[in-house]
Amino acid sequence: MATVLFVAFAVLLILNMPVSFALAVASVMALLYGGLPLALVVQKMTAAMDSFVLLAVPFFLLAGHLMARSGIARDIIDFADALVGWMRGGLAHANIGAGMLMGGMTGSAVAEASSTGGALIPPMLKKGYGAPFTAAVTAAASTISVVIPPSIPMIVFAVVTGVSVGDLFIAGIVPGILMTVALMVTAWLIAVRQGYQRGPRPTLGSIARATRASVWGLLMPVVIIGSIRYGIATPTEASVVAVVYGMVVGRYVYRTIAWRDLPGIILDSAVTTGIVMLMIAAASVYGLIVTREQIPQAAAQLILELTNNPQLVLLLILCVYLIAGMLLDLAANIIILVPVLWPLVKRLDIDPVQFGVVTVIGLAIGLITPPVGACLFVTCGIAKTDLLRGSKAAAPFILALIVVVLLIIAVPGIATWLPYSAKAMQ
Repeated sequence: MATVLFVAFAVLLILNMPVSFALAVASVMALLYGGLPLALVVQKMTAAMDSFVLLAVPFFLLAGHLMARSGIARDIIDFADALVGWMRGGLAHANIGAGMLMGGMTGSAVAEASSTGGALIPPMLKKGYGAPFTAAVTAAASTISVVIPPSIPMIVFAVVTGVSVGDLFIAGIVPGILMTVALMVTAWLIAVRQGYQRGPRPTLGSIARATRASVWGLLMPVVIIGSIRYGIATPTEASVVAVVYGMVVGRYVYRTIAWRDLPGIILDSAVTTGIVMLMIAAASVYGLIVTREQIPQAAAQLILELTNNPQLVLLLILCVYLIAGMLLDLAANIIILVPVLWPLVKRLDIDPVQFGVVTVIGLAIGLITPPVGACLFVTCGIAKTDLLRGSKAAAPFILALIVVVLLIIAVPGIATWLPYSAKAMQ
């Protein structure tokens, strides 16, 4: 069955079938080959989607669309520019800073790359920044949005493993800041070498004005994390709070969202939600076959024959993630790979929160690596440069992100200190 499953899945991907459909069709073929009843398909898919945690996905996506449509992205970018735009390569740093701040609104790397890229790439090109560098730094900055809460991949990881969504959200804060710093250092080194100009030094007045203008966007992640941290709301309930907040800001503060805009916004959110839910449903049948064939146990045994050192195991897993990220989307990789690796993680007593953060960042690097590299593809299109040159320019940023993951592997407290401290204080 396993051979039929993997071969059929690979062939369907080569034929350019969407990942969720390829998973479902390959799983059905494997079930037929193994003589198992097809009623299992319906049962497993229904059970997989019957999850309270998964309700957070459509609501966080809707909240992100509402905030993006409100026009607050421009104010967030101005705020980031006021804080770090005075450095060498100022607009690149503003781009990265905006990536971190926008992550708390969208939770989606591709959405962040599109919105920030549309606003910042044209001005960067006019200021003399190279198109490949501009595309690369924007794509790299967008990866922060899947680590800074709210994060859709974190929710998918939680559904697959049963780890607390709240713990994963809080765990993403420090690594997200670390990613921001690493990317800024990389951008600064490149800017010095290329001779990119500095922005004007901000005054206290300009910083105050930028802060005042962007305060509604800056407060959104505070509302989400604060409500989870202090037990006011579960992550799912916090997603509803985020929708209400986004609607109030867009409709009554910025006055950029009319009632007639809501059907289109809801439809966009529903389409994205449908993609995620189809993948989770299809992966449930895939997981049934993988478990029945004892593939996780075989993979665990294979790795344990090489080493039983948790850090070395995580390094091996990171190598798998970097390769897988070149071939499949982030969420798809979580759904396909994590169930296979999870028994090994538990057997070696690797912290599940640390593993979750390593998984999300490690696979997020695939968003800026060819040939799949969805974020790099988007930003190269906006910057009007080809993917090959964009990929070369992205190499230093990819290396910086890998260094961040290696630090989290070596020092688990980077990911675990904040969520466990928050629990201890409750």
